[in-house]
Amino acid sequence: MMLHKKNVLQEIVVGDNHLRIEIKEKKHFSAFHDINVPYCYYPKDFPTYKLQTNEQTEFGQRLRINKSETTYMPHDITDLTVDLIYETEHRFRIRIYDTIYKRYEVPLEVPVITKKTNQTDYDVKINSNPFSLLITRKSTGVTLFDSSVSPLIFADQFIKFSTRLSSPYVYGLGEHRQALLIDLTEKWKKLTFWSRDFPPVENTNLYGVHPFHINPEFNRDNSTNFHGQFFLNSNAMDIDLQPLPALTYTTIGGIIDLYIFTGPTIQNVIEQYWDIIGKPIMPPFWSLGFHLCRYGYNSIENMLATVKRMDDANFPYDVQWTDIDAMSSYLDFTYDEKNFHGLPDFVRNLQANGKHYVNIIDPGISSVQSPGSYLPYEEGLRKNIFMKKFNSTELILGKVWPGITAFPDFTNPNATDWWTNISSIFHDIVPFDGMWIDMNEPSSFIDGSSDGCTMNNLDNPPFIPNVLGGSLSSKTLCPSAQQYLSQHYNLHSKFTAHWTGDNRATFDDMYFSIPAILNFNMFGITHVGADICGFGLETTEELCTRWMQLGAFYPFMRNHNDLGQKDQDPGSFSYAAQQSMKQALLMRYSLVPFWYTRHYEAAMLSRTIIQPLFFEYPNDRNTYNIDQQFLIGRALLVSPNLKTETTSINAYIPSDVWYEFPSGIRVEKVGTFINLDAPLSKINVHVRGGFIIPMQIPGDNLIIGRGNPFTLLVVQSQWGNANGNLFWDDGDSIDSIETKTYNYLEFSLMNGTTLRIDALVTNYQDRPMRLELVKILGVNKTVTNVNINGKSYTNFLYNIFDQILLIYGLELDMLTQSIQTIQWTMTN
Repeated sequence: MMLHKKNVLQEIVVGDNHLRIEIKEKKHFSAFHDINVPYCYYPKDFPTYKLQTNEQTEFGQRLRINKSETTYMPHDITDLTVDLIYETEHRFRIRIYDTIYKRYEVPLEVPVITKKTNQTDYDVKINSNPFSLLITRKSTGVTLFDSSVSPLIFADQFIKFSTRLSSPYVYGLGEHRQALLIDLTEKWKKLTFWSRDFPPVENTNLYGVHPFHINPEFNRDNSTNFHGQFFLNSNAMDIDLQPLPALTYTTIGGIIDLYIFTGPTIQNVIEQYWDIIGKPIMPPFWSLGFHLCRYGYNSIENMLATVKRMDDANFPYDVQWTDIDAMSSYLDFTYDEKNFHGLPDFVRNLQANGKHYVNIIDPGISSVQSPGSYLPYEEGLRKNIFMKKFNSTELILGKVWPGITAFPDFTNPNATDWWTNISSIFHDIVPFDGMWIDMNEPSSFIDGSSDGCTMNNLDNPPFIPNVLGGSLSSKTLCPSAQQYLSQHYNLHSKFTAHWTGDNRATFDDMYFSIPAILNFNMFGITHVGADICGFGLETTEELCTRWMQLGAFYPFMRNHNDLGQKDQDPGSFSYAAQQSMKQALLMRYSLVPFWYTRHYEAAMLSRTIIQPLFFEYPNDRNTYNIDQQFLIGRALLVSPNLKTETTSINAYIPSDVWYEFPSGIRVEKVGTFINLDAPLSKINVHVRGGFIIPMQIPGDNLIIGRGNPFTLLVVQSQWGNANGNLFWDDGDSIDSIETKTYNYLEFSLMNGTTLRIDALVTNYQDRPMRLELVKILGVNKTVTNVNINGKSYTNFLYNIFDQILLIYGLELDMLTQSIQTIQWTMTN
């Protein structure tokens, strides 16, 4: 932003340690070329708030702060209330708002705490003049929040406050295309938040808004704690980071509603954050399979040919999608009866063979069809659910694929009935299994509306964050558009879920998919993936093979590409490429019981499904910037080849017990980077000692394979123990967890000789859960005999060279007894 002072560029950010640098002319800073580095700092006499009253309350403290002078922003609010809410032992909340007038607040249902917790692991100190807050960890004294580094500014459309960071390492702050680690060592960085439909590129605000970050604390004893912050605000904002290290929030509306999560472990921080935003949903079982889509099938014949190619090549796959080319004139809730004739029967045939179908819906509803001819629009008008112009009953109209469109206001309670009804009517015609909601930022092909925007301060605020296009209305609706709850200015950055967007067929895009998926798991959107092989540009066989191998270990696995590009379904490539892709797919399908259980733990226990290495090895600083490898749960380490024309990778193997998957060969060199063979036919996966992985023999798709036998991969730790679990239900009911209509089993290896199966919940009795094979890794002595539930069993093999014990042909129903054991005896 600019101050009205000649020759002065006034981008206000955090000052240095003592706020000692006065405003300087731009020419004095000509050495700086990075636009993120500020040219000037706050002067010492900048207007600041002072503490007036401090009232003890049931929830903590309520403060009144005010100031006598205003700042450079219009409509400065001089009288503020500050609520300090001691919510839990590990969660502290700061709310700062206008004392006199009610302001917009994010309509997210969060825990309401009315009574202060009795015990905290944080201390709170209040500085009176100038007003600031200092939050520290009791056990170490480390700073968790310190607003003294910069004055608080609170104007009607400009709120800015800052905090010191505990270290220059930051994680989170999405959605942006960037590496996993934001390293502020000698680096400034600006991140902008305002939902935008734009192919992922760096230094640009993208589809989602997640103002949550994690900051490590490096203790003197070489241990590491973690804490997090969540700024609950949905207005457009910038977050500036600097090497002090410090962070500055700048938002153009709402209030300050900041949560501090004190961890102290990384998993604790995630749990504390998800307690506020909500846990992930449990996805349907079939959605864990392979999904296939493209924009540009163009006809039912081309899509049938794709399905036949996949089936003829014996690829497991579960879900067929269609894009907007399957619609009639791009109209939502229709299909093209000429080019996609017989689509309803095509879908029913898929379903009869165990597959599923997903169609696309864009929120833009055509408003220019003949009266009475287009039910979604007519019903929307009748229920009054479309967004309107500012202070008007007239609809605000944009332009999307079908032309001029109206946009549903999903904050309107009537919109739920409208959506349910028109979806049900379309489902009666085309019995889709899932729905893909696209362009719901909302995205428009024009800026603002078909009639432009107003000149008011919502459409032309005094400060605009560094959004793509330079305007809040760029390729979306006018911020002044009226919704049921508030103006679009406040509601644009919504509460939603999505995939990582319209990427491109490049090796760089493949790499950036990993930090994106890692970040979304932190943000609570765990069932996430990238467009495999790339959406835009034409892929290559090498890239698509590598990406299919990597994508087999995304939580959500979909191959998708753009109009005009060649086919990139696995069946369209050479036989050699198909075999490499198929091997990765079979690995994924064999691990589906493990995947499904991870989703259960995400929904119930706030566990991330995909996570960075430092989550499990927080005291190993070698892991802090690793984002070309990742963990599935705590047990599987995936190390893809992300470089073209290479046949090896340099991967980090943490100091632990690791075995190659699926061969079971132990890795000898750990705690260091090692070179691994990575020819085009292979993706490197390792399994960690101390875990038991439930697996299943794959079928042609997940529905066909549901009745197949299970296997257990038992991976001993250095102490000879291991643990695992398995959640299993019908895979489709939305209330199986609430009604306990599921099975839950726990597995434990004790003393390297006894495997115990505990069937703790056995309420889903649709069919037996047959255990066929147990594979135990790390058996370092010859096995002489095996007992199953106390009875001798002779179907076993011991590989002395690789130290692997196979117990096969079991046919053991894991549900018939609450406790079952498999024991083996070894030579001394």
